[in-house]
Amino acid sequence: MTEHFWALMRLNRNLPKMLTSCLLMFAIVGCRTPPSLLTRFQQTATDARLDLQVEPEAEPGHYSVSGTASLPQGTQIYVVAVRYLHLQRSPLLVAKPTFSLLAYTAVEVDNNRWQSHLSLWQVAPDGRYLEAWQIDQPSLKLAVKPDNQVLFLATLAPLEDLEAIEQILANRNQQFASRFIHTTQDAQRYLKIAQTLDIDLPFGATQPVAVRPEDINGGWGNRFLQLPDTPNTRQFEFPQQRQTNAPTDSREFLY
Repeated sequence: MTEHFWALMRLNRNLPKMLTSCLLMFAIVGCRTPPSLLTRFQQTATDARLDLQVEPEAEPGHYSVSGTASLPQGTQIYVVAVRYLHLQRSPLLVAKPTFSLLAYTAVEVDNNRWQSHLSLWQVAPDGRYLEAWQIDQPSLKLAVKPDNQVLFLATLAPLEDLEAIEQILANRNQQFASRFIHTTQDAQRYLKIAQTLDIDLPFGATQPVAVRPEDINGGWGNRFLQLPDTPNTRQFEFPQQRQTNAPTDSREFLY
């Protein structure tokens, strides 16, 4: 009887150690990642497609801009052409260049492809072909030296959500390369791809065009003029003598 008592005591004294060992083994076995799940997380995401090509068209000053993008169907892309301008006289020791927006358009992604056409030339009131900054240069009174290159870039439209698109790509095990993701000064991330081409300034002339609305009233046009009323196309009947013995309809009463 005494030996049986001390055997139980020894068992109770070692019970906490046995329980601790069992819990530790359970934790090790339970936290072990299944081979299939581990392989899934170790897979590296493939780069999403994003490229841009710029080709001159037959008509001078016109360019075809196209590319591929691994974006959801119907995603809007802004395509922009920019020429940088270097100020010739500036109070700053190192003047930062300004730029002129030559042309822009919005296109939609269709089957991971997009395409647009940009016209970099405009017709001045005297008929000369000029870029936008050249037309406004006399009124701005700025002495600038244009860069020899034009920057073509494509970026997501402001209405598109980059984070939502990245989540869709993550579900496909895709992601955009870091060189396509940029950050603004206020820490806003955006998608951009660009290409530069050496493009000469416009030359030649055509027939002068009529005065544009943006050439009047500081770009506001003649908005102070009252627009004519839209003509009424509905025809109403006004019989001279209207007689009927039909009962009065409720719609004929004013109140």
